[in-house]
Amino acid sequence: MSKGEIIDFEVLRIQNDLDNFQRTKTIPHTILEGTFDIEEIKNVFLNKLPPKYKKIGQRLVNEYYEKINENLESLKTAMKRDYDRVFKNMASAHESFRYRQIMNLYRPGINPIRALYYQTRDVSRRYNPEHPFHYWLIDMVTDLEYNNIILDALKKDISKLERIIKRYYYPITKLDDNIPLELFHAKQQLKDFKHYYKYFRDIKNWRPDE
Repeated sequence: MSKGEIIDFEVLRIQNDLDNFQRTKTIPHTILEGTFDIEEIKNVFLNKLPPKYKKIGQRLVNEYYEKINENLESLKTAMKRDYDRVFKNMASAHESFRYRQIMNLYRPGINPIRALYYQTRDVSRRYNPEHPFHYWLIDMVTDLEYNNIILDALKKDISKLERIIKRYYYPITKLDDNIPLELFHAKQQLKDFKHYYKYFRDIKNWRPDE
């Protein structure tokens, strides 16, 4: 390695995983768990690897798809179980985000931060400082401490949903047209929660006259 050459640590980590694959003949957990996307390895990192590792990497990609194809139904079952676990333990569903005067306005079972987002968006558009509910809601969500609690909860749920999608979305959609609804829900929720995160992060700087 020449002096000043930039080290690609992701490539080094993949090479280490390939060494383990060569030694153990088992697919690394970093790929099965979605830390590394198999398509990214196939389309990006293989071309960055030395010839020796490129051959091992191609063998790993082939074996990965063979194993996934053989165990597609069990993969779907594992995905549904993981999604159910995440859904039932969402940080954004904590009781501290449930306010009766907000929750009663929406369908039963709605995620509390989703309801808080809808109501905050609505109130901010027609804000009346003389209206006690308007003042209470905006004062609460712009409070730095409480706002950080909201963002922290969303960040935790985003991380969990990202893990499900990285682990399951590509292998299942690549190999089967019959996609479980849970996988679509996870993807949509991830998109929504990222939007809510940005909204509540920015609401701290909101002013009534803006």
